[in-house]
Amino acid sequence: MRIAAGLAVLMGASALAGAAQAGHMPYLAPKTFGPRRDVVAVEAAMAEEATLFVPDFPIRGAGDYWVTTPTGEVAKIPTVSTFKEFIAFDVPVAAEGTYKVSTGERAGRSGKMARIDGVWRNVRPAGAPPQPKPPEGTGPIDEADIPAGAEVVATAGFLKADLYVTRGAPTSTVLAPIGKGLEIVPETHPNEAFAGEPFKVRVLVDGQPVAGAAFTLAKGGGAYETLRYSNTGLAGADGRAQFTFDRPGVYVMQVQYPPRVEGAPPAPVARSLTTTLTFEVTR
Repeated sequence: MRIAAGLAVLMGASALAGAAQAGHMPYLAPKTFGPRRDVVAVEAAMAEEATLFVPDFPIRGAGDYWVTTPTGEVAKIPTVSTFKEFIAFDVPVAAEGTYKVSTGERAGRSGKMARIDGVWRNVRPAGAPPQPKPPEGTGPIDEADIPAGAEVVATAGFLKADLYVTRGAPTSTVLAPIGKGLEIVPETHPNEAFAGEPFKVRVLVDGQPVAGAAFTLAKGGGAYETLRYSNTGLAGADGRAQFTFDRPGVYVMQVQYPPRVEGAPPAPVARSLTTTLTFEVTR
């Protein structure tokens, strides 16, 4: 099937063509989105967008994994196995309906930013592996090179990954927002996403719409395709986005809040939220 841009962002949102810069994103990947047995296996890991679903290392941050049942009951996943590259666990799906699986919000990377000549730059800690230095005055700065008296603030990252699986007929109870943290709330049922039809979501922070939320969309298995699918875009003023895929596959949508803007002044402790949603588009 021909790969076109593959993304239409409507409802007043802007579309940014082209591939996003590759980076690590957290994801949850089930062995099937439509289990027929009373259990479904799920993998949790961090992977580069360019090789999505090829795990590099387990999802960062300590915490439990959770399942919300079709009736809205939230339970901790009882047994989780950690390997060098990923985490794996079984999700019980005894009753028919749609289940939400989540990492819950967990602490990710922490670090520092320094204001150098009026520009906020990330700080590379002492002992970090050497990397090619960017042009003077841009990009990260080594901790040892921070000028005396420069303003330095702490940064803290938090991440979350979600997915939905359905046994039997889809239900909608688990699609309701929880009103806490950064959420990608499906307005199209994520287990009823079809190629050529609109897929709608809403982006919320603590229950409030995020105007112009920036997101990345990537398709798993891109290493085997001649032209890899990857797109970025912005949600509308009401936090809503709508996009249409021209081919089936498993996709991950990632949203970061606040958006990463080079040189933007952070808060006293710059808090960054990242969340992803894994979903399957069928014919």
